[in-house]
Amino acid sequence: MSGVEDANRADAARPRRVAGKGTAFRKPILAAALLAILAGGIPVGGAGAQDIGAGAMVEVDIAPQALDSALTALADQAGVQILFASGDVGDLRAPSVAGRYSLAQAFDLLLAGTGFTYEFTGERTVALKKLPAQSSGPAVLGPIAVYGAKNVTTLEDTTASVGVVTAEEVEKRELRSFRDAFRTLGNVMDADWPDAGFIIRGVNSEGLTPGGAPLASLYIDGAPQTVNGARRGARGLWDVEQLEVYRGPQSTLTGRAALAGAVYVKTRDPVFDQEAAVQGTFGSMNSKGGAFMVNTPVIEDQVAFRLAGEYEISENDIHYPTYERFSRFEEFVEDEYYQLRGKVLVMPKAMPDTSALLTYSFSHDSPYIDDIGGPVLGFDYSQHRGDFNVPVFSESRSTDTQNVSFEIVHDLNPAITLTSLTTYSFNDMDRSSVNEGTPGETNFLSGYVEQYIATQEIRANYDSGRWSGVAGVYVAQEESDGNFIRPNFFGFASDISRNQQKLFNAALFGEASYEFVPGWQIVAGGRVDHFDQESSNFFSRNGVATTDESTASNELVLLPKIGVITRLAPSQTVGFTVQKGFRNGGSAVQISTGRAFTFDPEYIWNYELSYKGSFLADRLQINANVFYATWKDQQVEVQEDPTDLTSDIVRNAASSTLKGFEFESRYDVTRDFSTFVSLGYVDTEFDEFVDATLGDLSGLPFPEAARWNLAFGGFYQSRSGLFVGADAKYVSRYLARFGNDPQEFLDGYWVGNLQFGYRQDDFDFTVFAENVFDNEYLVYNDRNTVGDIAASLGARRKVGVSINKHF
Repeated sequence: MSGVEDANRADAARPRRVAGKGTAFRKPILAAALLAILAGGIPVGGAGAQDIGAGAMVEVDIAPQALDSALTALADQAGVQILFASGDVGDLRAPSVAGRYSLAQAFDLLLAGTGFTYEFTGERTVALKKLPAQSSGPAVLGPIAVYGAKNVTTLEDTTASVGVVTAEEVEKRELRSFRDAFRTLGNVMDADWPDAGFIIRGVNSEGLTPGGAPLASLYIDGAPQTVNGARRGARGLWDVEQLEVYRGPQSTLTGRAALAGAVYVKTRDPVFDQEAAVQGTFGSMNSKGGAFMVNTPVIEDQVAFRLAGEYEISENDIHYPTYERFSRFEEFVEDEYYQLRGKVLVMPKAMPDTSALLTYSFSHDSPYIDDIGGPVLGFDYSQHRGDFNVPVFSESRSTDTQNVSFEIVHDLNPAITLTSLTTYSFNDMDRSSVNEGTPGETNFLSGYVEQYIATQEIRANYDSGRWSGVAGVYVAQEESDGNFIRPNFFGFASDISRNQQKLFNAALFGEASYEFVPGWQIVAGGRVDHFDQESSNFFSRNGVATTDESTASNELVLLPKIGVITRLAPSQTVGFTVQKGFRNGGSAVQISTGRAFTFDPEYIWNYELSYKGSFLADRLQINANVFYATWKDQQVEVQEDPTDLTSDIVRNAASSTLKGFEFESRYDVTRDFSTFVSLGYVDTEFDEFVDATLGDLSGLPFPEAARWNLAFGGFYQSRSGLFVGADAKYVSRYLARFGNDPQEFLDGYWVGNLQFGYRQDDFDFTVFAENVFDNEYLVYNDRNTVGDIAASLGARRKVGVSINKHF
């Protein structure tokens, strides 16, 4: 053995002391004036800045990295000293850990699956200990952090049904958009085309009134997205910390646009270390893309900056021979997406209990459509012909979206945390037909839709002894402006359309839990929501206004929630909750008559039983929820005159029942092999629904509400660096989106995905295949008594290569 090797071995065996810098990592902020008011003159540096120990709350943001460096980061951010032997740690890696936790929770998350545990030997000193040999083989699953919940910080503490996709899972499965992530979750799926929402528990996020107020919303770093922002917006998962899907009503804490649930995307925050990453991707369907991330401290331990960007483009494999001459053909057949995001984290030493996080992003999104013509239109589905429409009805839609969020968090004392969250989301959608701008073309459409939503929320979280809770105030202002012209509509009409909607929303909300006897908690909460809504509509043909009306409405609603939680064992809890969800009513104008109409709110009562547990020394985690819901005064868009496509109005014309369950598990079989299973079942039924055009739909299930769905997969990572993973999802037979009579049911389908490659240190090379067996399936089909008219294809097989490098 050489002298150098001898010295290295000696150093590896020597206990290592990682000394923190004494600055706790804290959450993002509250303005100084607001703090002065809310704090009532209490000094900013309270006991929370001094108390260190297993229960002390700390804010951490640690990226996936070597365990050695991750422990160093934890020591720096929590202000503690960690003792361990570097040789024992070896080449072990740590997962991403970000959020506000007790110090004990932070260690649990960081050391999960490493074969190490820890012991507090003093208020600021922690010693690592290796688990007994029999326990160090299989990995151990740690607690799962949640970011969308306002009242808890870990998955095991919430009774909600939450599907979580972590950054590690995103990287393993080569998931590129938040919709891709749905393939790993039960009772969650994408809708059938870009101008629709997503499906949670059989309910489309836009309900049966396309483009109206959402039934489920998308949140990006806390900023709620507009309807068009959710359709075409910041969809990418590059440099994302986690995606969470909340299934079922979340109206008490989230508000009006959460009757069916909510989707939260949390991107990675800046850290006080230099780091960078790049990615390159190319594959079939002429797809290619790239991404980068740069993170740097600006002022040591006080200000850090993170910049991330991504770009992807691919071409549709559907054929449009008669469209090729049009000016907008290239953008019509391309799926182009890019995003640039910057984040600044400020943690001033002068205010050790306060932090601020500012996030800005710009994205461009223009997905193509997958519609094909059928025999009634003169095509066979196998031809994959997309040019079955008159060009004026085939729009090339693209959206530019800007998101801003500013969060301020202040630890008033060890029990109370104050948070201010300010958000703004704006998008501008171009909606021009494929032939717009082509010389000689006069029968075209040119238009746009601009939407924004601005919000302000201030809340206080309390956690001490038997009591915990959250209370806050929320205000929002939304606006949508749309315009289109058809200068020569089939040679006989010149059409102009303008519409505008405005909405103001103010709410008070709160939820509290009390442990009335050991192991039993009662939970109660509620929300009071007030709305003011205005809308105006104008339509003219050949210079004659047929519609020029304005309407207004307002309402006040109360949304209660109550529940009970019991801990069966230290790692097993059962809960039961009852809560009310709703979507606000409104007013609009019927285009055909120019007549103003109003519609009332819709309400749902949801009854839910939840279970969360871990087994086999925390290597197996199980989450399950069973639900039953009754839905009244359901808003539906109906065509009042079957012969007039412009006679649509919204009515409270339906009532429904939903029942079902989700079962999700993660199992680390060995240190190298892990699996997951997500099973969903939902039984939906219109108890009453009669439409003048479609007839009596009572007794039918919701459109796109597959009764059964199953997702499962496994991933093997060898010590040599080679890895292989696979996952699949089954969706059972379901009713297509309503179309011509008779209504069409679609066959169930399987989709399998494969990943394999090599990963070592900070480099990985992945070959991936989506829909690896090239299963062709339909997600929509419209037929009449003669035959098939048109359909939408599911995602085709896509094979590619991805290369990642972290610095």
